[in-house]
Amino acid sequence: MTDSGGAATVGRRRVPRLLARYLAAGLLLVLASVGGTIWLAQTSEYRYDEQASGADLMRDEQVMDALTVWAGHHTDWNDVGSTLLVLGQETGRRIAVLDGDGTVIADTAPELPRPARATRLLDPLALRADPVTSEVGLPDGITGPFLLDGTQRAELARQADAVVRCLGEAVGETAVWTTGRPVVSGDEDAPDCGRAALDAPLPSEQIALDDLRDRTNTCLLAADAPLITSVELALSPSIAPTGLALRTVPTGDDTAAACLLQARIDQAKATTAPPVTLVLTDERGDVRGPLDASPGSIARVAGFIVVLLALLSAAAALIIVPTLRSARRLEAAVERFSAGDRDARAELPAGDDLAGVGAAFDRMSSEVAGHEASRRRLLGDIAHELRSPLTNIRGWVEAADDGLGLDDAALRRLVLDEAGRMERITGDLQLLALAESGDLVLDLRRCDAAVVVRDLAEAYRVRAATSEVALHVQIAGPLRLETDPARLRQILDNLLSNALRHTPAGGRIDLDAELVDGTVRIAVVDTGEGIPAADLPRIFDRLWRGEPSRVRAGRSTGLGLSIARGLAEALGGRLTARSTLGEGSRFEVVLPAAEAHRRGASRAGE
Repeated sequence: MTDSGGAATVGRRRVPRLLARYLAAGLLLVLASVGGTIWLAQTSEYRYDEQASGADLMRDEQVMDALTVWAGHHTDWNDVGSTLLVLGQETGRRIAVLDGDGTVIADTAPELPRPARATRLLDPLALRADPVTSEVGLPDGITGPFLLDGTQRAELARQADAVVRCLGEAVGETAVWTTGRPVVSGDEDAPDCGRAALDAPLPSEQIALDDLRDRTNTCLLAADAPLITSVELALSPSIAPTGLALRTVPTGDDTAAACLLQARIDQAKATTAPPVTLVLTDERGDVRGPLDASPGSIARVAGFIVVLLALLSAAAALIIVPTLRSARRLEAAVERFSAGDRDARAELPAGDDLAGVGAAFDRMSSEVAGHEASRRRLLGDIAHELRSPLTNIRGWVEAADDGLGLDDAALRRLVLDEAGRMERITGDLQLLALAESGDLVLDLRRCDAAVVVRDLAEAYRVRAATSEVALHVQIAGPLRLETDPARLRQILDNLLSNALRHTPAGGRIDLDAELVDGTVRIAVVDTGEGIPAADLPRIFDRLWRGEPSRVRAGRSTGLGLSIARGLAEALGGRLTARSTLGEGSRFEVVLPAAEAHRRGASRAGE
């Protein structure tokens, strides 16, 4: 009972301590993870991503502007592939052009995905606001029929060079429109130097201007607004516009400006490529990797991982090291025990993580040591028990050889008695070994224990009467069991024989059998000499006898009670003993009743 209570105490003390360490380590890691996540979230360089995103937007605008200019010079997108490759190399962007049906016209990296978030609509004729003046107009790249051919550009360039040389230091600004026309401005008091001739529309430009006038007047008529007389190139001696600039004559109001803008859109449709869809991604198709962050953010993440690994190592040490230390101590004790040191003990502290295992090992080693000591004592007792009859037989035979012993008949009788004693000892030992190992063959069947008790009582009545001992039997009804009747009789025979042997003349033996709480209880109670309290725990040990007087006429082997207890346990029951010195003893066999008998008793109790 003490060992069990100690083990339970150890278990109760061990589990909370181990759990506390696990919880502490887990809490430490959780706090570190949460705190590190918050720290990384607050210190990550978002500006890096914003700058990278801003750079991509600038490159995308560069691509859009270049393709707008290209569209202003072409009626379709069929030949845009080479231009896309050049733009892709210059900007580091992947560029794909799709028509209105989603068919790919050209793609610098067709194997990459085309995410929806990277898709943009490019309408070359979409109006744009000037970033400086906020004036709405067509992109500079939309030239319409004002686009000059190579010959025209070369001639105008020659004239512009002459104007610049003539003006000298009086040159103000120079520019070249996307149409190919050069523009030169000078100081207010600078001479003409051929600027009027340079600014005069070429025949192709005049045709386009006249067409714009007609389109504008059509719009003004529809708006019931005053008509214009002409549309001119917006050139002045002192200002050089950077893109195609036009003005109406007379200047007119907002209606005239709006009609001129609409006329330009209608006129440019015939010479401008239609709207398309662009897909602009990076060289991975906008597929983000795990380390797409700034160098500073990556360094902080790496530092956090190092700290987290250090904390994890500390937590592992907090949890594992004490347990590992205890495991090594237990391992050393096991190795000593396996080497033959039966006194080896782990002796782990009660609060240790492996205290329960250590206590179990200590109990096991103690029990094994006790069993080995018991085995040695048993072998010694057996040798002693067998030595006595063998010594007697040898002494009688040697005396007979010397002519000093008994006659042959008496010698044979004594030798047979001693041989019978040795045979009983060996038979009892074999039976006890089978019972304790579980190899005893049992003939289990349904029987009535009351019949077994009555038959055995009748067999002992004559012996009890001869010994002047009163034998009383009390049986409470039928006692149905699922047992081996022969083994049950053997148990009771041992108990009755033992009681009769230790009950003096004039004493009494009671044999009681009853059904109690689903068990059959058979008690053998005597008024004999009793057993000392110090000897009572040992009465079921093999070959144990409290005093020489317990062996009468050489008939006791010291194994009767051990056999009785082994048989009772083999039958699924138990054998208990109570005794008071000088007053008598009570031995009780408790066996489980048959199932149907237990149910009947239960209903009767209700």
